[in-house]
Amino acid sequence: MLQITTGKLFEHGTGIENSLRGILYTNLRFEYGKENSTSGPMYGSLKQSSELGISPNVLIYEFTERIQATPGPTVILSHGADSYVHDMAMVLSLVFNCTCSPDIDLVRRLINGQRGTATGEAPNAMVRRTFDKEIFLQPSDSIEFSAFVEHLLGLKRKTYLGVMRAIRTYVTGIHRIADDFELAYTLMVAAAESLTQDFDGYTSDWESVSEQKRIPIDRALVGATDEIADRVRTAIVEIEHAALGRRFQEFVASHVSPEYFEGPFQVHSFPPGRSELPELLASAYQARSKYVHQLQRLPDMAVMGHGHSETVLPIGSTQKMLTLEGLARMIRDVIMSFVRSQPTIDKEIYNCSLEIAGVKLARLGGSGWVANVDGNISELGRVKLQGFTEQLADAFMKVPDATVPDISNLLKKFNSLAAGMRPADRRPYFAMLLLFNLIAGEKSVPRTAALEKLLQADLSEPSPEALLVHAVYEDPDDWTTAEYEAAFLNYKRRRSNKNGLRLPRLFEAAIGLALVERYRAGGNIERSRQTIVSVSDDYPEHPELRKTAKGYPEDSSLDWKEILLPKRATETAPTSAKRSPKPRKKISKHQVGKGTELAKKTVRLRKNSSSLNHRKKAL
Repeated sequence: MLQITTGKLFEHGTGIENSLRGILYTNLRFEYGKENSTSGPMYGSLKQSSELGISPNVLIYEFTERIQATPGPTVILSHGADSYVHDMAMVLSLVFNCTCSPDIDLVRRLINGQRGTATGEAPNAMVRRTFDKEIFLQPSDSIEFSAFVEHLLGLKRKTYLGVMRAIRTYVTGIHRIADDFELAYTLMVAAAESLTQDFDGYTSDWESVSEQKRIPIDRALVGATDEIADRVRTAIVEIEHAALGRRFQEFVASHVSPEYFEGPFQVHSFPPGRSELPELLASAYQARSKYVHQLQRLPDMAVMGHGHSETVLPIGSTQKMLTLEGLARMIRDVIMSFVRSQPTIDKEIYNCSLEIAGVKLARLGGSGWVANVDGNISELGRVKLQGFTEQLADAFMKVPDATVPDISNLLKKFNSLAAGMRPADRRPYFAMLLLFNLIAGEKSVPRTAALEKLLQADLSEPSPEALLVHAVYEDPDDWTTAEYEAAFLNYKRRRSNKNGLRLPRLFEAAIGLALVERYRAGGNIERSRQTIVSVSDDYPEHPELRKTAKGYPEDSSLDWKEILLPKRATETAPTSAKRSPKPRKKISKHQVGKGTELAKKTVRLRKNSSSLNHRKKAL
């Protein structure tokens, strides 16, 4: 947010300016009598509220918030000060190597010298300066801070976002020293690793693949032609993660500043030598991986504290390791060095509407877009079917204010295009056509003879769309139970794929209960009982389904509508667990579209003769 409020990203210029201020708590103290010494045209000013010896110290951050002018009627008046204040606290913490936060309780806890409950050590015993009771600025510190922040805000937007992610992660890691040494260590490594993967310009090659994978593959390719071997290696490189540890080492080592090695250093601090960087960075990355994957603790010598040594040689190892003190100083230096090395620009047109404070991304309900007929609809079938079934399921379950969108125009457009579409692209639309006509009444979309022929061909084989339609209509099919089960399991395996289809749980359960009935009718009661429990486990929020699974009536048929759909107020549960098979109910007509709210009706599925005239031919 700090960069957004400079106005350098605005396409339409600044529309509103607000003078805002916020409070920061810190162990930092400005130079006596120069409360305005930390100020800059791009970020505002930081003022010390008092020169009395209160702890923590209070800073007042004053700045100008700029809001982009909008050509339309929508106007944002202000984002409030909180997001800007939080970002400034992160930058202050990094640059001045201090503790700073809008949270006074956090700052008090970190600088009061109290031992951590889990660590048994006070933060100031592990890292020098950062957690001291007071840190007094030198005359040159404020000038360097202003120069750094102005340069940071001048970066290209993509670079700025990457740097701010790294700074937040680094500062969060520093704060976690009070609670968890391993987590703190991992977060600081992750801060530099994030910059590595975004900005190291690395291009993968075969040597980037780890030896554990590369050597066996090379052996397996012995005897293959050079062309085939190269194609195999290229394919693996394209999908294989490069040696991230090696990239991390090279990036960090290349961005350590010359001043990093100049000191001054305290006695027995054992700072890293330049030639030691590869092994130190390798051990740091290994420590991060062991914690992430195995929750392994850091070696005792790396977290003994008090001496503030930057490197240690753990017992039983020949590889030196960075302590928390050493890692914190190195990662801080690398982030600041990286920022200083990046070019700045005065103006960049950038759409930051999704990056402003308070904006969250969420899926839009199907009622707002499913019926849209604009553009090429050929490859949108599965997305639209998913959105349509979500709305239909809400209506069946009587969710308040649920409505089913009128997709008649969409289906008419599909009818005109169906002959030229691929079967995989047609199936979702055929499923929508049958489901819509089930409840559409007079708005039902007719099907021509040519369309019936395509529908019969596309939905005759097991597929997610065919499973859905047969389950809802309770229509017989020619599939074996093994084919039906294989299709259902394949749907669940692939529903999370990029081109997969995810149906609402209501319809997944309906398909599952149809499989339960197949097993029961075939005499496989044990498999039927196992399947209904599995269906119930996949729909845990449905109490009636769980009740049915626990008291499975294996000697009578199941009606998914009776189990899954809300019952009428006048309905009562059967007095006996044993039920005789009931004749299939017909699907009643219900209006669809504007002004129709199926959730306020009792949706009892009865066979609609107008929509199922060609049912046997089509299905």
